[in-house]
Parts: sequence; C-alpha cells; structure tokens
Amino acid sequence: MQQTYRFVRTPELASASLTVTSHGPLVTVWPHGFRSPRALFLSLLFFFWLNVIRPIESGAQGNLYSLYFPPVPSPAQARTVESFLRKWLVADPAPMAATVAVTTRCQYRCGHCSAAGVDDRPELDADALRRVVAECLDLGVHVVTFTGGEPLLRDDLEELIAAVPPELATTLVFTNAHGLDAARARALRRAGLFGVHVSLDSPDPATHDRLRGCEGAFARVERGVHAALDAGLKVGLSTYATHASVEAGDLARLAALAHHWGVHEVTVFDAIPTGRLLHDDQVPLTPADHLTVVRQARRATRRARRRPRVVSQSWTNRRGGCARYIGCLGAGFQVHVTAQGDVTPCDFTPLSFGNVADEPLATIWRRMTTHPEYRRHSVACRMQDPEFRALYIDTIPAGASLPHPIAELDRAAAGDAAATHSSG
Repeated sequence: MQQTYRFVRTPELASASLTVTSHGPLVTVWPHGFRSPRALFLSLLFFFWLNVIRPIESGAQGNLYSLYFPPVPSPAQARTVESFLRKWLVADPAPMAATVAVTTRCQYRCGHCSAAGVDDRPELDADALRRVVAECLDLGVHVVTFTGGEPLLRDDLEELIAAVPPELATTLVFTNAHGLDAARARALRRAGLFGVHVSLDSPDPATHDRLRGCEGAFARVERGVHAALDAGLKVGLSTYATHASVEAGDLARLAALAHHWGVHEVTVFDAIPTGRLLHDDQVPLTPADHLTVVRQARRATRRARRRPRVVSQSWTNRRGGCARYIGCLGAGFQVHVTAQGDVTPCDFTPLSFGNVADEPLATIWRRMTTHPEYRRHSVACRMQDPEFRALYIDTIPAGASLPHPIAELDRAAAGDAAATHSSG
C-alpha cells in the first residue's frame, strides 16, 4: 500500500509531503519539499519508531500498530503525523485524539469510575454531538473515541459513528460490553466503527464481577470480545493498575487471557484519584509500581509476539527516554468533551475550560492550551502530580459538581494572593 501525506493545516509545511509505503510489516518513507531540517528529522524519526516496534498485524487496510493510531499508511494517519509535527514545530498545537462522552448512564457502579460526580444537567442530543465531532475533526483530530457512562446505552450511537469520515479519523468505543452482543457488534461495524476497548478489571471472573457489582459481567466481556472480533472490529482490553494488582502480577495473567481470546491490544491505565476516588490519596502508584508495570507490559508483549500489544500509562509517566516527550496527554495530544458539553483536558481531569453549547470548541481549545498550566509541557500525568493537585484539585469546593470551572479556581487563587500581599 502507498499513500502520499500532505499537511494542509500547517502553512509551515505547505511544500512538504511524504510518500509512505507498507511492505508487509515494514514501512518506507520518502520525503519531498521539506524546508525545515527539524520537520524532516521528526518525520523520519516517527516512521523509524514504527519500524522498531513493528505492527500488531499487517493486512489490506495497512499496518496496525495500536488502536490509538489509524492504520499505516492511510489518509487519517497523515493527520496523525501532521499533529505530531505541529506539537513540536509550531506554537499552535492540535489534538490528535478526542474522547466524547455520549452519556453518563451506566449499568454498573464501579468504585473506581472516573466519570462519577458529573452533575445531572441534560446530555447533548445527537445534533449537538455531531457538531462536536465535526469541530473535533476541524481541529485535526484523527481518532474519535466515544465514551460514557456506557456509550452502548445510546440508541443513536451508530449515527454518531457514521458522522466521522474514515479518511479523516478512525472511531473507537470504550464499553463495559454489557450490551455488546453479535447483533450490536455487526451494527457498529456497518456504521464504520474501527474498534472497541472493552473494560476488564481482573482476569479472575469472580473479582471482575465483584468490582463491577454485577454477576455475569466477566461472561459478558468474553461474549462481547468474540462478537466484536467476529464482526471485523479491532479489539482492545482496557484495565488499570493498582498497587495490589501490580504485586499480584495480574497483568501477566490478563495479557495471557487477551492472547487466548485473540485481542489486538491491552491498555493498562494507572489507578488515578479521580471520579469516585478524587480525594483518595492512597490510590496513586509508587515509582516502583510504575517501573514494574512497564517491565510487565514489555514481557507480556514479547511473550505474545505483539498480539496483544500491551501499552501502559506508566510508560508515558516514566519521565525518561522518548516517553518524556509524550508525557501528560491532556490538552497536548487529547481533548475530552463530557456528555453535558464541558471541555476538559482529558477524561480523568475534572476541570472545565468552557462548554460547547456556549462557544466553539476551537475557542475553548485555544483557551486551554494557552492557560499557564497547560501551555507548558508536562513530562508526566498532571492528575498524578501532587503540586498540580494542590493547586487545581484539592481546591475544588466540597460538594461541587464536576467538572469544575478552572476559571473559578484561578480567580480564587488570585484573590487569595492579593489578600496575602495586602496583609503583608
């Protein structure tokens, strides 16, 4: 397969293009018209990295390296490369990914839910959500992920998926799989869905059911995984690491189960104090935990011969190597829109920069990326940074609905600083 990548949203790259060709698992790239040596170097580095990690699978759609990237080569992946270059070349970053919550409803009540605490304002209707998706694409997003709550509870989810042109972005759904049977999986695929991430808290069925508060939840995950694969969807398992699960070595068993099921990817999020755990300071992993998760993920990927590929948030938080150039994804690589229209840096951060019902997403994105906290690069997750939490999380008023307007916290902090100055 061969595609020519052009960078139509970036004037600094107007003369540049890349000819990208997949030869089985390997990718070659020929640059043309690059005036910036740095842009040329970063472009070649990007594809060198892909050849190092190798694809999960190769096929007629191109090479799949992760559910979080469009296949290579493809028109949507050209937007990936452009957003990557914009982040490091121009002072006008563009999000690569958007997570769009389509509902707060859910069949389960998980103790670790990051979406808990959202107020009961009306959810955006289908027309508003389609407009949000269109504005995300205008910003340069190349992966649109529908989340919740449980997104499969929306009967019009397929309409929202179909609103995303595949040449611009791939679409994903994060689901608990409670309603993911064969018929729904086929309907999602017909609508154009690229893949699903299915939540699995534990490789032990009884433990998963207990954490989800629903007997049979594990069986529904297994059913949903096979239904999605049979429908032609890419499938990932989404889990999270706690200190206890790291010590127990749960990741190795979960990755083995994913391999047995034929899953493409396993994502290991860090347990983050947010949602129902917002003020639980015992949640964060230790540095030793992070290192262990990174090592366990690498071993599991090698053992499975890259299917599944096991990716971890702990890797992006390790503050070293090339990971330090990725760091915190919020407001750099990602933007999140809640079911009520609030715009936050990511789905773990309960801070609102505005609402899409009141102003365009592009206006809110610019406000977010020029905010003193978010205009700087953070080498690790802000929501796990004690200094950030002291400024922006611990100061959220008790009982406040989430996400909380960051402007109110900034005004309160400015008032406190002025009062301290005058008293001094």
